[in-house]
Amino acid sequence: MEVKQDKAYQQAAGCLPPLRAAQLAALEGQEEVEELRFRAGRPPAVKTARGERELELAAVTAQELREILSRAARYSVHSYTESLKNGFVTLTGGHRLGVCGTAAEENGKIVGIRGLSSVNLRIARQARGLDAVIAPWVGEGTPQSMLLLSPPGFGKTTLLREWVRAVSDKGHTVAVADERGEVAALADGVPQFAVGRCTDVLENCSKKRAALMLLKTMSPALLAFDEITAPEDVEAVSLCAHCGTAVLATAHAAGTDDLRRRPLYRSLLELGVFRRAVVIGRRDGKREYRMERLEERTCSS
Repeated sequence: MEVKQDKAYQQAAGCLPPLRAAQLAALEGQEEVEELRFRAGRPPAVKTARGERELELAAVTAQELREILSRAARYSVHSYTESLKNGFVTLTGGHRLGVCGTAAEENGKIVGIRGLSSVNLRIARQARGLDAVIAPWVGEGTPQSMLLLSPPGFGKTTLLREWVRAVSDKGHTVAVADERGEVAALADGVPQFAVGRCTDVLENCSKKRAALMLLKTMSPALLAFDEITAPEDVEAVSLCAHCGTAVLATAHAAGTDDLRRRPLYRSLLELGVFRRAVVIGRRDGKREYRMERLEERTCSS
């Protein structure tokens, strides 16, 4: 039986060595694969919404891991030094290769990863099926600030991208601070994902610096950030608040109670920018979306 080929899966797998890419091209259910994981000494594994499973293939070697990283970095690993300090390389199409191994430190800061032990190839996809889910929350009027929450790997970036597209296609100017190049995946300045007709994108720039530039030059009604993970990111949200610009942002949390327990996010909530949050969960291998109010502990659907 001929295996149905998934475009995003095939594009992401382009960084794999030819033999491994050929093996994985025969995998069934490619459209459901969210991550391809390669661990030294273990067979490759695939992760879907139902969990992770190893494939009946030969074990991954250290040399293979090095080749995957080299191919992902287009045989110019030094050009990706800054992103590798944070443990990843972004591929064409918005896919991301996360790396693990022995961290190299200088003056208390990570400057790179050597002696690779595993890599995780995360596959980015457009998800138009979210239109009906988010339409009531996006609304028809002026864009409102919203926080998108979930544990890692639950689809926050996908939801953020679709939210941006929905607001933008209603005629509101949207700016995206795409620090890792995963939201729009620009290629020669053209977004490879649909992010709306009124959207401006600034890639490979810290959120705070991007906010300063975009607020001054693009006058957005909504500014989107993916993953608030550092105090500087909270400052970026604060800049938007002072300018009267709505903010769409994602954060790692299982819900609003989990969010409140974390010092960084408590400081984020103290800004008073976010009144509501959309929480992504899973049940029986399927994603669920619910609205929670941040000014109180009860939640509404």
